[in-house]
Amino acid sequence: MTISEARPETAHFRMAVLGSGVAAGLVASLAVSALMLLAERTAMLPIGTFYMVLASAVLQASDNGTYAIVQGLLLHLLAGVVLGLVMSAPFALSKKAYGTLGRLAPAYGLGAGALVWAALFIPVTFGVMLPLLQSLEGQPDIRQRAPAGDLFQVAVADLLAMTDRVVYTALAFHMLYGLLALIMTRAFAGALLESKKPQVIL
Repeated sequence: MTISEARPETAHFRMAVLGSGVAAGLVASLAVSALMLLAERTAMLPIGTFYMVLASAVLQASDNGTYAIVQGLLLHLLAGVVLGLVMSAPFALSKKAYGTLGRLAPAYGLGAGALVWAALFIPVTFGVMLPLLQSLEGQPDIRQRAPAGDLFQVAVADLLAMTDRVVYTALAFHMLYGLLALIMTRAFAGALLESKKPQVIL
């Protein structure tokens, strides 16, 4: 095989792995979002509370329309896509690195999820989200408004009291995300790469 032939093959390999990481990150993020909505119902919180609180903290507003939930969800999915791309990048460097993903995807995924939780979620939560929420303590609650009236409201003090539970639950969600993302990256990339192999017809 000449150098000119090897380069397209290498480019295809890298694009297959990185593209699979993007797709896997999106699917894993959707799965975690569904679990978050279920967890909110279990905790007797209105569906979409996480996304509404995120918008309230970032925008420093206690009243939000229903669009805040949609914006929060889209940001969450975008973050999942970016993280999927970042996590798949090391395995796109060489076929040898990609080969280890087949054997160790679950371990890599759990470790990557815990790393994202420690390096991203914890600093953002304690460095940005909590200070912003604490600045709203003078207001009794956060309300979501719609043309027909208030859809729901949640007390700021109650949200702050749930911080420890949210942090530990988030660790489990991040590890699940990493696990799903890397397992699906391996599955998607494997399917793409196998489809490009020459077929032998007998």
